[in-house]
Amino acid sequence: MSETAQLLPPPLVHALRARSYMRLFRMVGNPRNRGFGRYLRQRIRDVVARERTLVEKAITVAYLGSYLVDHIIYAEIQACRILENRDLSEEEEHRLWEKNYGDVIVRLAHELPDGAAVLDKIAALENYGRLPPSLHTLRGQHWSLIARVLSGQAGGGGYLHNDLRLMERVDFLLASARPARRKARDICLTASMIADILCWSEHVPWSEAYQEVMIDLYPRLFRHAEVIEEIIQLK
Repeated sequence: MSETAQLLPPPLVHALRARSYMRLFRMVGNPRNRGFGRYLRQRIRDVVARERTLVEKAITVAYLGSYLVDHIIYAEIQACRILENRDLSEEEEHRLWEKNYGDVIVRLAHELPDGAAVLDKIAALENYGRLPPSLHTLRGQHWSLIARVLSGQAGGGGYLHNDLRLMERVDFLLASARPARRKARDICLTASMIADILCWSEHVPWSEAYQEVMIDLYPRLFRHAEVIEEIIQLK
């Protein structure tokens, strides 16, 4: 990944921050505290050192690194109040946050032995919430069967019942002895069918529905790093 390109948090990281901010707060403390930055940088290095795969390291750096950015922005807010006697606007805060995020993530990666590979994997995390093109093609080729399953004609129960059955299928796939790449492909296909139901029932754009489903599935997947690795590599 080119370090000159602006690096932004993958959608998965945005969702993890929103859904577990208080848990993260309890784990690493208040970003407004003095010494927080040094403590969190060391904590990130310690956590990454225990992880087996690049994708786990990438998620940790992107996720915990975003909290370090909060610490920097708080300092910027305080400095503006003292030096300029004003508050930063929301637009200024947002712009500073995005600029500092890229700088922080690159700096954290450079402190790791395999930092370049971790940066590449962070960039690849963008693929986690996107249906691979090959599965778009597969869905088109077998749409009549998929529609039958979703409508309940191939198992009964209607949309809601099939939504629950499809979620159970993800658990079945993860527990199976299939190769990780096959699990990843089947899980993405299953997630696309859940997205169909969400799109029809909640009237949201399909791409947003699929991304939301994949984020909802992350708690089931996070102990299966090899499957997440394959998901973000699927073409």
